[in-house]
Amino acid sequence: MKKQLLYFSIFILIVSCKLEKNSEDSSENDVKKQIETIVVQEQEQYIENEPILAKMESDLFELTKNPKFALEKELVNNRHVDDLIDTLKTYKFDKVSIQSYKTSNEEWICGAKILNSEFKLLKSIKIGINKSTFEKAVKTKVNSNIVKIGNLEQTSVFVFKFKNNFLAEIVYEGYVD
Repeated sequence: MKKQLLYFSIFILIVSCKLEKNSEDSSENDVKKQIETIVVQEQEQYIENEPILAKMESDLFELTKNPKFALEKELVNNRHVDDLIDTLKTYKFDKVSIQSYKTSNEEWICGAKILNSEFKLLKSIKIGINKSTFEKAVKTKVNSNIVKIGNLEQTSVFVFKFKNNFLAEIVYEGYVD
């Protein structure tokens, strides 16, 4: 009888330990879900400012003239005129990629990704600057880690991504018809 009681006590102890562990795992999972939810729901700030947008687009175009960039070209059919060939250009240099679309008489920047601190927009915006320096450059208080600057229609947009209050990535999403 004493042996049975001892075995039963050990069994109860093991089961209760497993239940406590499952309870701890469950609370850890709940915390992880809350953290994931917070990250997913992070808000972005949109700043409509066409003069700043135009200046930064001009700065991007000037970057393509830098001899450090390697140029790749791809011929593409014009969407509006049959038998007309346009050129998609990609400029690349050390964690920077800029794409432009060139027709027979015009060229537009249509996309960019900048992860290199060597290049600036608006004379002071570059990878690694802090939020207060960015705020001075765009003359707007920043209240998010993702800041978009674009036009009214949101067809041309610069996306600035901050990590630990420092600019980590610049993306440009341009519109070409």
